[in-house]
Amino acid sequence: MDDELKEDLLHSLFCFKKAMIAISRFLSNADAGGISAAELSALNCIGRCGEADGETALPPAERTAHHTMHEKLAISKAAVSQMLGSLEKRGFIQRETYRDNRRKIIITVTEKGKSAVDTSGKNMDALLSRIITGFGEQDARRFVQLLDRFTELVDESVGKTD
Repeated sequence: MDDELKEDLLHSLFCFKKAMIAISRFLSNADAGGISAAELSALNCIGRCGEADGETALPPAERTAHHTMHEKLAISKAAVSQMLGSLEKRGFIQRETYRDNRRKIIITVTEKGKSAVDTSGKNMDALLSRIITGFGEQDARRFVQLLDRFTELVDESVGKTD
């Protein structure tokens, strides 16, 4: 196997990691209360993946089951718990337990969280639009496919990444 290709792949992975850190820094410095890209995704997930429950007055769009977030965000359950703790401590979310099942948690995005999602979401949207424009739509779609395939290969080779 080509050693130069291996070195190029490793270098590109380090550059990609650096780009992801730059994106997180960009979002956290974008006047949204220091929210990271992962936290923005978590808040968006909370807003999008609500569960219906007649026992609560919370609107369905603001509810989610904690146990489903790790799947949607592609991170471990422990990382979700840590992130939710940080978001709650900083006032972006509120957590409460179901009346009938104390092991089940309702997560609600606060007004501060909604404001952060709005601000950071607009910044993220603008950034992604610039990247897609620079790539071109066809290459951007291909890049997504290649990243997905790369993740699958890593999972198969060294074990699940979550």
